[in-house]
Amino acid sequence: MRTSLAIFALLLGLSLSAQQKSIKPLPVLPAEALAKAGATYAVVIGISDYQDLQIPDLRFADKDAQAFANFLYSPAGGLLDGDHLQVLTNTQATAGRIAEALDALIEKVQKDDQVIIYFSGHGDVERKTVSQPGFLLAWDAPSRVYMGGGTYSLAFLQEVVTTLSTQNLAKVTVITDACHAGKLAGSQIGGSQLTAASLAKQFSNEVKILSCQPGELSLEGEQWGGGRGIFSYHLVEGLFGLADRNGDGTVSVGEIDRYLEDKVTAEAAPQTQVPMLLGNKSERLATVNAAILADLKKSKARGLPVFAVTEGRSLEEEVLAKLDSGIIKKYWAFKKAVAEKRFLEPANNCAEAFYTSLSGEPGLAPLHGFLKRNFAAALQDDAQQALNRLLKNDLIEATKSARTKYNEYKNFPAYLTRAAQLLGESHYFYPELMARKNIFEGYLFSTQNRNYNDKSTGEKTINYYREALRWQPEHPLAYFFLGSAFCRSVVNLDSAEYYVQLATDAAPKWVLPIASLATDLSTRFRQIDRAQAWLEKGMAIDSSSALLLNAYQPIYSAQKRLDLAEKVMLKVLEIDSTRSWFYNNLASVYFEQRRAKECEWAYLKAIQLDSTNPAPFCNLGNLFLQLQNFEKSEYYYRKGIVVDSAGSLNHSGLGILFMIMNRNQDAIFYLKNALRFDSTNLSAWGSLGNIYLNNNQFSDALSMYRSVLALDSTTRNASYSLSGMGQALIGLDNLEEAISAFERSVSIDSTNIYALAGWASALMRKNDLENAE
Repeated sequence: MRTSLAIFALLLGLSLSAQQKSIKPLPVLPAEALAKAGATYAVVIGISDYQDLQIPDLRFADKDAQAFANFLYSPAGGLLDGDHLQVLTNTQATAGRIAEALDALIEKVQKDDQVIIYFSGHGDVERKTVSQPGFLLAWDAPSRVYMGGGTYSLAFLQEVVTTLSTQNLAKVTVITDACHAGKLAGSQIGGSQLTAASLAKQFSNEVKILSCQPGELSLEGEQWGGGRGIFSYHLVEGLFGLADRNGDGTVSVGEIDRYLEDKVTAEAAPQTQVPMLLGNKSERLATVNAAILADLKKSKARGLPVFAVTEGRSLEEEVLAKLDSGIIKKYWAFKKAVAEKRFLEPANNCAEAFYTSLSGEPGLAPLHGFLKRNFAAALQDDAQQALNRLLKNDLIEATKSARTKYNEYKNFPAYLTRAAQLLGESHYFYPELMARKNIFEGYLFSTQNRNYNDKSTGEKTINYYREALRWQPEHPLAYFFLGSAFCRSVVNLDSAEYYVQLATDAAPKWVLPIASLATDLSTRFRQIDRAQAWLEKGMAIDSSSALLLNAYQPIYSAQKRLDLAEKVMLKVLEIDSTRSWFYNNLASVYFEQRRAKECEWAYLKAIQLDSTNPAPFCNLGNLFLQLQNFEKSEYYYRKGIVVDSAGSLNHSGLGILFMIMNRNQDAIFYLKNALRFDSTNLSAWGSLGNIYLNNNQFSDALSMYRSVLALDSTTRNASYSLSGMGQALIGLDNLEEAISAFERSVSIDSTNIYALAGWASALMRKNDLENAE
């Protein structure tokens, strides 16, 4: 079963005026006469097998599309050839290729030409807002966040149709069979009904045929054409001539309405499915070919399908046949470079070089538009896929190391910029390309400049995301990355929470921003209650999310509820045992529990799954440092630095190791490196303070401890920094401030023996022996 909506919209269609109704029936026109009346172009799209496993597949949408294409290939449908009909089914029907095909119509179609746009697949509305009219879901659509791409907005469809009808002065037919079997993102708000309503609003003064009444289901099954939707099956047969009740050689809107009601309603029983039609019943939809109709009637009597594809001569073959071998060779080299994603490099053997040369060839003029659109679509495809994966909470994309993401994303801004240049500023997809370009530029800039408390760097990062929002307001990815920037670049947690809330408002099913924010709040800022509050919001959206469950681990660890921390990580691994990040976090729990062997195993498993992630190398260094195996500790810290030379924690780990080994100059070098890459690294600040304190460099030590307190004034880190500060103040003979520092340290952590001993020492220096004792 599938909930279906089908609209057969003749925006400037073949209408009969009231005065014409009494004239004799039109004769069947030969193909030559039809050609003189104007060319016909069609784009036919059908998607049954969606890329995203969370989008329920349809059984026969692609077959329905192919059947309609067969109608168009036939004399009854206009004898369209490959130059005039493009068919996109399943994996071919990406958002980029759909946009490319529809955009091509604007370039090709002339006055009085006929245009047919057919879509069979899912349609949905994710948010019940005026500004979101709905989407047709392409093959590469995400399951939840439609605004992020992989979809074709009804607003875009409206723009294409309006341009064709008012600017190109063409006669436009739109057929959509937007199916809603299974649970989609908008199911809870009636996404299918809202999509239907939006489509009805998009096009006015035209004929509409809906496959069923609101609230009904449109059936599909093997009994219709060996596997078809009941509505599409009878629609095509009716257009071939079975709906021609009066035998005048044409099929009118009224006739197809009566035919569909008779056939669909009867054959759907005991289910209720009544097609609904609105519009001028006298308008003609099809011209009957007598021979095909006769064959159809015979085949139905035998119970056999009868539609065969007629291949048309390819425009590509026609153009290339007239060119010399050098140009042809260069043309195929361009297509090969696009397929192999050699877009902009190497300089003399890339798609850009071949395109630049070919675009100046007069003999290729009929293909220039195709070259441009194909190139633009290919340039943006990988970026689209990456965004799709993020937007659908894909664990693989979300848990990739920064180095892996950087290497995969580094070319996206250049590719998106070139795609935008090819399409031009007036193209409807141009703002989306520019928004994506800025999102990826911001991410790459922040990855390269990870001095998290550098305000200048942070503002530059934030400006990229704000520029993305200027091009595409309410872009959920731009909001998400802005939230991350306010956590990691310019530390302003109120702003971080504000933008994460906007991201979740824009994409209500998207939990990645919540999981990311909660992790930052608990691990970087020790704001446990705040992190838990966000996770509760996330769990209300998706209580089975591995990303959200994983974010509980640092919270439970900080609360010393290590049994719960272990339990939640084991549950996460039941959901997905292939993610390095999850094993790393499980190992962290074992580390806290002093379970060294299990800890080492889990960290090594994390490295096995992703050797580009520096975190498990650092954590193995920490493990062997705790076990006083300095050789192994140094080995893993250095391996982590090889994996990510800008990774702050491996540098600080190595610095602490050298401090313990009394290699102070080496320690200072690596600790300063750590702070260069992350100025919020508390361990690096505190360890530098300890080195300076031990060397009686009291003023330098004081400065280091104050840097810790500027970042964290409430946890054990603050307690130990305050006790170190007290010792430095004693060294500077500032006993009153020293005593105050020790008092504050003990108020945070009453078990800090260094603070208690230092406090006693300061009191003794004041001859306050009673309180010292």
